[in-house]
Amino acid sequence: MKKPLFLSSLLLGGLALTLAAAPAMAQTDATPPPASPPPTAVVVSSPSGGGAGLGFGAVAWLGGLAGAQVVYDQTMFHIEGTLSYAHTSGPGMAPSSSNFQFGAGGWYHLFRGVNSDFSLGGGAGLNYTSAGGASTTSFDLEPGAEARVFLTPNFALSGRVGFAITFGDNNTSTNIGIGGQTTAGFGFTYFIR
Repeated sequence: MKKPLFLSSLLLGGLALTLAAAPAMAQTDATPPPASPPPTAVVVSSPSGGGAGLGFGAVAWLGGLAGAQVVYDQTMFHIEGTLSYAHTSGPGMAPSSSNFQFGAGGWYHLFRGVNSDFSLGGGAGLNYTSAGGASTTSFDLEPGAEARVFLTPNFALSGRVGFAITFGDNNTSTNIGIGGQTTAGFGFTYFIR
């Protein structure tokens, strides 16, 4: 009597091991898995709804003012300052010359794209040059428009179009012009995030 019990126990144990070790068969279903939602657009120029913050770069104005630039960018506007200084020593007995340029501007973001903005505004600048005891002071007023494209969240290229009005003291001529920047005049800004 012990043999049939032993054989039946062995048979049941082997069947249990076979069922446990058998690979699971996948169910075939005719419906495909649900599609993932499309990626959301990322606004690089203003993460989290704010501006790009503090940035440094270089800019050339339409009236000739050019130099290092500091930009403070907010969601709906940005302000900027431009500074340049150059001193040249004359050869031999020739007089030396100095040139100081300063400008400030503000821009309202009229249109904002995913990685760009288009702004209206302008700036005012001062250009002081002294050479050999004589000096010239000129002023630059530039109302116009500026377009910026953010190539990365931290780096922007900018271009301007508008009026350039320059005037100054007795040694400076008054000029009024309408112009725009070409590829040689574009500015750039790197924002610290």
